[in-house]
Amino acid sequence: MKRAACAWLFLLAALMPMATSSQTPTPPALAFDELHSGASFLVQMRMGSGIEGRIGSASGELAGTPASGWKVRVKLDGRGLRVDGPRWMERVTRSDSFLAVNRYPVIRFESEAFSDALLRGGGALPGRLFLRGLVQPVSFQLLPSACDRPGLACDINVQGRLSRHAFGMTAYRALLKDPVEVRFRVRLRPSPGPR
Repeated sequence: MKRAACAWLFLLAALMPMATSSQTPTPPALAFDELHSGASFLVQMRMGSGIEGRIGSASGELAGTPASGWKVRVKLDGRGLRVDGPRWMERVTRSDSFLAVNRYPVIRFESEAFSDALLRGGGALPGRLFLRGLVQPVSFQLLPSACDRPGLACDINVQGRLSRHAFGMTAYRALLKDPVEVRFRVRLRPSPGPR
């Protein structure tokens, strides 16, 4: 009995390296160039012009390969929010009535998997948005690429609309419309490559 157990252990030990070597390594993700990536938004007033704002830097990554498809993760720090116009507009936008950046500073978007053809040609980009402590499914529009190497030789541009009310921003309904127009601009850092 002991010999049979030893034989099984020897066989398992011999097969372990074969099992681990057959696994394909996960390709490294391409990190955002934070200085050249960011987000902007526009909230329309019911009368007059809209309120424009931006978060001037974004972190995140584009993970995957052209063959297997891609996923993008975007992380914004709401404390870096800047709003055009009078100071009271920025105070209101940062307040608990709107983005609540002191309570929920991190804004994240995580896409579903998408193809290389979509990355180059554009189309619907569904995913989940984490905002103000809530998570909601959203669908943005990935714009067609202006170059052969999206994110490296030119920006990746995403735009879309989301509902303020879906994320609990219900204040000032008489003054502001519900939809918020959102734009992301992403530039990637080249992978370091082999040394």
